[in-house]
Amino acid sequence: MSEGINNQFDFFKKVNLDADGNLGVSIDSTSVAEDVQGYYGLLSSFYFGGSATETTISEADVNNWVDVELSIDAGGLFDNRPTSMKEAQSVGHLNDGSTGNPITFKLEGLDLKSFANFRASMSFLPEEDEGQLETRLLFNRHTGATPSEDFSIEEVSLSMQNGADIDYLTEPMLSFFIGDTIDTNGVGDAGKCRFQIRSNVTGVIKLRALTWYINK
Repeated sequence: MSEGINNQFDFFKKVNLDADGNLGVSIDSTSVAEDVQGYYGLLSSFYFGGSATETTISEADVNNWVDVELSIDAGGLFDNRPTSMKEAQSVGHLNDGSTGNPITFKLEGLDLKSFANFRASMSFLPEEDEGQLETRLLFNRHTGATPSEDFSIEEVSLSMQNGADIDYLTEPMLSFFIGDTIDTNGVGDAGKCRFQIRSNVTGVIKLRALTWYINK
């Protein structure tokens, strides 16, 4: 059955007759909302009486893009993705957020009409004065994409002008659309993205949460 026929079938399932026998349409607004929008939130223990997850930026990491670690609290997974994403992948991310295993968000279930906003909640404790912190989402394309290389969207999130040893709060927000190299190419084959930072000074990243807001 083609996608068009499927969509028509889903529509006609909502069609009924009113009390006078006239053709009417009954729409389950909750179901419709779940089909077209949602979010995927991953929270550290910071929001449950504990601490944010720390990533140390050493001298070797300065001016390099670094994967930020996140230990997801036992109650910190909020999976409210659109229906198509849940049907495509039962869990919306890869890896556990530990060193060398960065949280990677799956885009499977999205198409060329889809778009999303990403937000990280975090702070940075620099060990040196006059630091600058950049953030980005790094995207992996699906198979067969041209070009095939990873790409990113970036922003400068912090200019730390008040000195060292101060916890600077920031909540970077990055928006993106689902282009033809990161959309759903097939079962188990779609784009992915992960969060990274780059600092020009040493210090400690304290990550509180990662959230993707999705429009199908």
